[in-house]
Amino acid sequence: MTEYIPPFDDDSNDADDAVYQTEFDPITDRVSEELLKAVATLNDADPTELTVLSEFVDPEALDALFGPRASKDPRDSNGHILFNYDSYYVKVESDGQITFHQPMSESNTDHALIEDD
Repeated sequence: MTEYIPPFDDDSNDADDAVYQTEFDPITDRVSEELLKAVATLNDADPTELTVLSEFVDPEALDALFGPRASKDPRDSNGHILFNYDSYYVKVESDGQITFHQPMSESNTDHALIEDD
């Protein structure tokens, strides 16, 4: 089981933590691809070198939740999902915002997934 995902509220801005944000277009972009591009940039790595996203979240389900309807109309909803990916806590919002929260104690480590025994 993975570590606890901390809350993403505006009042809990820990100065010791790194927070990165990026955006995607919910009509034209696949959130799973944009998320991997952002993590690759943050880690100064090629996206093919990253841990497989499906080990943390179903990429097809993620794209379905935050992509357009089959009719290509945007979803008229206001929601988000939280999950761990690599050393990041990730928040994806329906408005096209992706936030990566990385505790500083892990930001300079091997990016290993912390698991319970």
